[in-house]
Amino acid sequence: MTIFADLPAGSATTVTTRALEAHLRDAIEHGNLKPGDRLPPIREAAWKLGCAPGTVARAYRALELAGLAHGEVGRGTFITAGDRKLGFPQPAEPSARAVTDLAVNSFLLDDATDLLGDAMESARQALAGGALPLAYLAPGADADIRQVASTFLGRWCASPDPDRIVVTSGAQAAIAATFLALTENGGGIACDVLTYPGVIGAASAARARLHPVRMDQEGMEPEALDALCRRSSISCVFLMPSVQNPTGRQMSLRRCRELAAVAERHGIVIIEDQVYGFLREPGSLPGFSGLLPDATVLVTGLSKCVAPILRVGFVAAPRPLTRQILAVDNALSLMVSPVLTHMAGHVLADPRFEGRLERLRRAVARRAPLVHERFPALRPETLQGGLAWLPLTGGWSADAFAAEAEALGVRVAPGRCFAVEPRGAPDAVRICLGSVSDDATFLRALEDLAGLMSRPPRSLQALP
Repeated sequence: MTIFADLPAGSATTVTTRALEAHLRDAIEHGNLKPGDRLPPIREAAWKLGCAPGTVARAYRALELAGLAHGEVGRGTFITAGDRKLGFPQPAEPSARAVTDLAVNSFLLDDATDLLGDAMESARQALAGGALPLAYLAPGADADIRQVASTFLGRWCASPDPDRIVVTSGAQAAIAATFLALTENGGGIACDVLTYPGVIGAASAARARLHPVRMDQEGMEPEALDALCRRSSISCVFLMPSVQNPTGRQMSLRRCRELAAVAERHGIVIIEDQVYGFLREPGSLPGFSGLLPDATVLVTGLSKCVAPILRVGFVAAPRPLTRQILAVDNALSLMVSPVLTHMAGHVLADPRFEGRLERLRRAVARRAPLVHERFPALRPETLQGGLAWLPLTGGWSADAFAAEAEALGVRVAPGRCFAVEPRGAPDAVRICLGSVSDDATFLRALEDLAGLMSRPPRSLQALP
């Protein structure tokens, strides 16, 4: 165990948790511990260092909370690849070479320019007329947008009381504030074994432990969640019933009821992410907020259904939790700009908004068969959420496939971006169906990906 060579060992000098953590952080920073490296077993390290196993366990745990390491059941603790707080697939950098970006998910199939332009003009007029405040707002002084948001959130539950709604700077901020509020007294977060990278980043920022839960074709398995709750301290479970990111899987009402029953039995809070809920017809799935209203926090935002530049999100929570989440969000951002909330309210009240959602649903449905034709293993009904989770064949690893695809001018997101336990990441990539507006460009990108998949990966050449 050479990584401990510079630390004092034996009983003459006691090794503390803080000293061990600092030593390991330094080893990671200087490359002596690399992504994927396995840390020595706790008891073995404690024997070598002459300290209590709890000292080593707490140091390892500190690394996990910082996003620098991760534990895998039955295998040990491993150094994590990259900063888990920054785990998003990032947009392609502008360059001379055109890249078709199918890695970052947005819905550009219907142009929102006019909708947003009119909202901006409305905000300009309100500002010119003195109707928009220029000073800081007191918490809760955003009643107008909360009233409009109540109607929007009514797609997934009985329209919540505006006093139970918190307005945030996007759905990601809503998730982060909710995690911080629900885990401040300890307890972990249950989530799908493959999940939205923002969940991994928010949990890391909240210094809360993520517990991955086994999935099937409908998403999280109720039996696996029940088993986790029996053996671990769990505060909340994060679920995406309408469209699961990254797999695109959709829950049935029966599955929602089974998971709600598990949550109720163990007294845990459900965080229901409906950021993709607009892709299902209103009323087609009541969601957890309708099934378990007193123990569900509903989270959504406008970045997907309108555009990423409209960074406004909403949280609807049971009354005892609303103030906790509001307090955390206020500590993080003080307020959401009244310019943005005015625009958001204008968009949600605009009659064209519902037409846009319908056009987006039709456009995704139109592209699903195109993906199925090139990748027959992906059924059209599994692609209605605008995401294609493509298992790779022919010996391809996810990272190698993504690298070769980008060399061809197509960006996809490799499986490790979505794996709670990166070493267990599947060899699969996520393809976003709505991030390119032009059908011909999208089709060419699919053809390039299908052609790449049909060829074996290139082997490394030996240098003379």
